[in-house]
Amino acid sequence: MVKLTSFIMILISAAFSQVYDIGDQVTLEDQMTEFEVCYGDYPSENLKLADFNGELNGGNYAVTFIALQSGT
Repeated sequence: MVKLTSFIMILISAAFSQVYDIGDQVTLEDQMTEFEVCYGDYPSENLKLADFNGELNGGNYAVTFIALQSGT
C-alpha cells in the first residue's frame, strides 16, 4: 500500500509541476514561440516574447510582467 501511495504522489507531483518559478528567466526557445494577437493594439498579428528582448530586437529593452491565468 505504501508503494502505491508513493507512486500516486509522484504522478500528482509531476502532473502539477511548474516549468518556471518567480524570478526565472524565460529560455530563448520559449521567447521565440509565436502567439496570435486576437485583440489589442500591436504592430503585427503575431506576438513573441523575443519582441521585448533588447538583445534580439535591436536594442529596445523592456521590462515585462507576465501574469497567467487558467480557466476551466
